[in-house]
Amino acid sequence: MTKKRRRKQAARKFPSSQTVQVVTYEITDAPILDREYKRLPQEVKEAINRLHNLSQTRPSEAIPELLDWIERYPNVPVFYNYLSAAYSLSGHRDKAEAAIEENFRRNPDYLFARLNCGELCLTRRDYDRIAEIFDHKFDLKLLYPKRNRFHVSEVVGFMGLLGVYFFETGQRETAEKYYDMLNQIDSAHPFTKRLRRKLFPGLIRRFFRQAKKH
Repeated sequence: MTKKRRRKQAARKFPSSQTVQVVTYEITDAPILDREYKRLPQEVKEAINRLHNLSQTRPSEAIPELLDWIERYPNVPVFYNYLSAAYSLSGHRDKAEAAIEENFRRNPDYLFARLNCGELCLTRRDYDRIAEIFDHKFDLKLLYPKRNRFHVSEVVGFMGLLGVYFFETGQRETAEKYYDMLNQIDSAHPFTKRLRRKLFPGLIRRFFRQAKKH
């Protein structure tokens, strides 16, 4: 049985508002197929499923095929996700970043296009742009008011990115709130661990010192 989890999310709209807005939505690990995906031809759906694995296992082989699909279907955002991953795994960092930027330019409302572009901004320390990417709405329900259900990868990616954003912009208390929610959802996720290292570096050092003693 597919496990579903429901969380009550508390969000503060920074920096323009200090009002707390409590909203709820469902978090699931079941696939969420939107209307745009359902309308795609079957051959495109099959390519999406196949290229997900190929972009990870044989990225150099996946790149030319992904470029061909993008030329034919330039508004299918997942192809850009796979292309940026394939470029990155192939050692083409500049091309990976260009694919991320192009995806956000063409598909600005697609959550993973926002998340990937936001992660890119984190590496560049371009924090003002991160706020703009999310329209200064730092809760998924505020950003997508018509949605009541989100995949766990969407939630963890969103909270993991914004937790670091708030930490780096000097809003530690808010960063800790995002960490607490992340820790409830998936304490072992790399994004949870990343934020934990930033918030509690002393705790991590003590853990490794104790591990060495044993």
